[in-house]
Amino acid sequence: MRLVIFDIDGTLTQTINADTECFVRSLADVCGFTDVDTDWSRYRHATDSSIFQEIYEARAGRSPSLIEVSQFRQHFVGLLAQASSETPFASVTGASLLLSRLADSAEHRIALATGGWRDSARLKMASAGLCYDDYPAHRVTMR
Repeated sequence: MRLVIFDIDGTLTQTINADTECFVRSLADVCGFTDVDTDWSRYRHATDSSIFQEIYEARAGRSPSLIEVSQFRQHFVGLLAQASSETPFASVTGASLLLSRLADSAEHRIALATGGWRDSARLKMASAGLCYDDYPAHRVTMR
């Protein structure tokens, strides 16, 4: 048996640009942080929570509280929901068929790994016509 693990943004869904736009807008709306470097590879860990933490610490001089993280996350997911309601997110060409074939295969199991928060990952996949909850998922957290 073989395990096939998929990322979501850019692998299963065409959501990289929307994700970036909503993340940056949330930083401005919730925290007042502007002029954010969106080359996510320059951050210590390319996960939503780690990037938020790193930016917050650099700008505010302290770690964000749990309430501040929650407020940012809720606003970010709300902006993604708004964006997807205006123009549904697309899946990457062939993603749905590939997932379906692998799911039907006795030789393969599918799992998801994402650096995003579960609620944003679920929303992006649903908007693209894919079901996050059909597969075991692991949110990558690096600290």
